[in-house]
Amino acid sequence: MIEILKKEVEERIKRPVRNRGDCELISNAILETLNLDISYNTLRRLYGLAPYTKPNIKTLNTLAMFIGYKNYIHFSQTHQFKDKVDLSQITYKAVADGNNDFIIDLVIKTRHSNENFISFITLLIRELFHIKNYQLLDSLFKIEELKYDNFTYSEILDFGNSIGLLFRKNSEIDPILLNNKNFLRCVFLTFVDYSNLNGYYGEFAEKIKKNNIDYEISLFSTALLEFKNYINLNPINKIKINNRIKLNPILNSRLIALKLISKSQSDIESILDNYYIKIKKKANIIDYSYELFISAILTKNVVLMRYIIEKINFNTKTEYYYQKHHLNCYYLMCMFYYRINGLTILERKFFNLFDDNTIRYSYEDFIKTLYGIYLFDKSKTEKQKVMFKEKYDLMSKKLRYPIFSDSFIENYFT
Repeated sequence: MIEILKKEVEERIKRPVRNRGDCELISNAILETLNLDISYNTLRRLYGLAPYTKPNIKTLNTLAMFIGYKNYIHFSQTHQFKDKVDLSQITYKAVADGNNDFIIDLVIKTRHSNENFISFITLLIRELFHIKNYQLLDSLFKIEELKYDNFTYSEILDFGNSIGLLFRKNSEIDPILLNNKNFLRCVFLTFVDYSNLNGYYGEFAEKIKKNNIDYEISLFSTALLEFKNYINLNPINKIKINNRIKLNPILNSRLIALKLISKSQSDIESILDNYYIKIKKKANIIDYSYELFISAILTKNVVLMRYIIEKINFNTKTEYYYQKHHLNCYYLMCMFYYRINGLTILERKFFNLFDDNTIRYSYEDFIKTLYGIYLFDKSKTEKQKVMFKEKYDLMSKKLRYPIFSDSFIENYFT
């Protein structure tokens, strides 16, 4: 943004800044028009005519005012909005024209020059899905600029969840994308749709598992289908794992959760001891525990809940924004554990920490169903119980998972 500011200053004086005289010209012009003093040496450093030092906010504010803005923040916000509008218009026209080569070139250039790349690429991908241009989508997800490893995890979550939401209204997808490894990593593995394991998402998982294009993606699909078995009250099959291949933290937590679901409670502590010894040096231990929180509630596994609460020291000051959702699920598990054990003060503490507004979209229906079970039991009047039971019935009908029966909500805390 500073580079854009410098160019606009040059446009204001109608000449490029190449020497000391140009800097003196700007300094004098600012003094005459704004009655503000800015040293020509400061300008020389800014334009690279002297050893560079980062400009302070006073300098940036003065230059922004010189070209007609209130201050530097006003300049930045105005330009970001302008860039976003212009890029949106270019995107709509390119998609309407069907110029595939231009679109690919636009993505490459925008990736290297625009701060709003995630917003731009999300808009573009959604537009291409709407017109069902799967061939171009396949090509885009193969270029270097859209590779999974070139994004931060937070960017992937924004991108993947925004695209994944499309499938809830239109689950049609060309098989070509279910064979595109990068598309699967960016979208399918990111938007894990717990609301549709008996719908399109479970069907995708079956197809992807058969395609077997990547070990981790196939393992992810297998684990998800076994979890689907559990919530449909079907037997869980044992999953063979290649321990020599490094897996992402959340997949690790899903696999250990499945293992615990199929074991008796007497085996749990030794399994968890071995698991946490292997990952004890990992900084993001909450990621390695995430699926355990949900599984502990779903299976009413008090031993698992107690182990996590007593032995795992979670840092409640999360390093990444997405971990707020993970931590929120931990709070929910703690609420269940302390209610089961009648520890009212601790239950109230975690009840106040839990925020049902920070649940990620793809998990929202599932987690709010669990939360509804808690609220049902917590209700002090029959009217409240009826209200929460009706909400639970609507949600269980929507999800179509046999595990969420009348008996499950009515007897959970018994």
